[in-house]
Formats: sequence, C-alpha cells, structure tokens
Amino acid sequence: MRLLIIRHADPEYVNDTITPEGRKEAFALAERLAGGLEGKITHLYTSPKGRARATAAPTEKALDMTAAVENWTRELSYWPRLRGGERPGEGGLAMWDISATSVRASDDIGSLSQWEEVTELKAVKSNFETLQTESDAFIARHGYVREGHHYRIVKPNRDIIAVFCHGGFGLTWLAHLLNLPLAMTWTSFYLPPSSVTTILFDERSPDFAYPRAIGVGDIGHLYSNNIALSVSKYERPNVYGKWKRPSGIKANFW
Repeated sequence: MRLLIIRHADPEYVNDTITPEGRKEAFALAERLAGGLEGKITHLYTSPKGRARATAAPTEKALDMTAAVENWTRELSYWPRLRGGERPGEGGLAMWDISATSVRASDDIGSLSQWEEVTELKAVKSNFETLQTESDAFIARHGYVREGHHYRIVKPNRDIIAVFCHGGFGLTWLAHLLNLPLAMTWTSFYLPPSSVTTILFDERSPDFAYPRAIGVGDIGHLYSNNIALSVSKYERPNVYGKWKRPSGIKANFW
C-alpha cells in the first residue's frame, strides 16, 4: 500500500481557499495524479478545510472520484501556539514553526524523551497522542493494524491512498508514521504547497509492514509544467529576515 500525503496548494488563508497561483499548482497536480505514472489512485480523502478541498477539486474531476472528508486531517491551528495568531496567515508562529536552535540544544533529542527535552512540546503532547490514535484507526481501515512500532498486515493490498491536507498536519503525521521525534521532524523537513509525500507500507514479512518514505515534499509536477514555487504574501518580514519565501518557510529559502 502507498499513502500520498498531499499539502494544499498556495493558500489564501483569509478566505480559506487557494490563490490563482495555487489553482495552477492544483491543476498541475491533478494532471500528475491522473497520468498514472505512480500508479492508479484507489482512495481519495481530504481535510474539511477549504484550501485542501479546493486543491483536491481538480483531481476529483480528473479521476472522476469524490474525496471523502476526514475531519482529523484538518490543520493543527487549534493546537497551542508558540506565539500569537489564532489562524494561519495572521502572524505569530505555530508549534511546528519551532526553531531548530532550541530543538537541537539537547544531546538526547534523538530519543523519544523529546517531551522532557523540548519545553515547548509539553503543551501539545496530548494533542499528538490523539492524532496518533486517529491515524492508527485510519490505517487499520485500510488493512494495517498498528502494534507498538509495527503494522500487522491484516488485509494486504496494493492500494494508493491520496490524502489532501496541510503542512503542519502532514509533518506531524509523518513523525508518527515513521516513528521520528516530533520536534526533529518539524525542524528537519519541509512540505511545499501542492507537494506529494509518498509513504510505502514496506512488507518485509508476511506478518508486518513498516512505513517507509520513498518521496518527501515532491513538486515535480510544478517543474514539468514550468511553474515556480509560489512566494506567499503571508510570509512577512520577521526577526529572521526580509526574504520573500513560500508558505511555511520562516527564514531564508535560498
């Protein structure tokens, strides 16, 4: 089984939709997914948020499928924040915008003692545990039941599941699936708008499968259509610098 974690296209946060540039990204993405080079999509899901649904719409049309809404995949803007801004685009910093400076200050951060080592994480520990439970239930519906760090193969399949979601949520889900420390995942990976992250459930035995990232934050569909990654109007100058940058980047991008 393959799981495609797809971030929404360039966001227009105020109206919870995507920008004109984002629509170009979404159509290029739909062309990619409908082309079938990465296999045939068998299941289509979307976050309830408008920007995710607007990104999914061209793919729904291209595949003649309707994306089922999964409320648990909405952006984590309801989680405690580092600073200010109740909604994305309103300023401040979301928890997944935490600086690597504080995360890597400890020699023990590579272990799952992260909750004690990174002070800011304590506020979201219960939120993360809820997301883990919801993720496990979702994956179990598709034939793989989590047991500790393993996924027992209950119903092996070669399905390709596409989930249209968000940057913060996508990174957080990735941390759980790959059993990586949450803060290290937030500060070490980036999911560009309209990007595709591919997780293979690698079956090395008849009993268990293990999530394996075979592509992270891929935007090949933009390059093949000569589309540059959009500069976000919501990423304003801040304490890190005045650089223009895509959505989700807080400092330099080049």
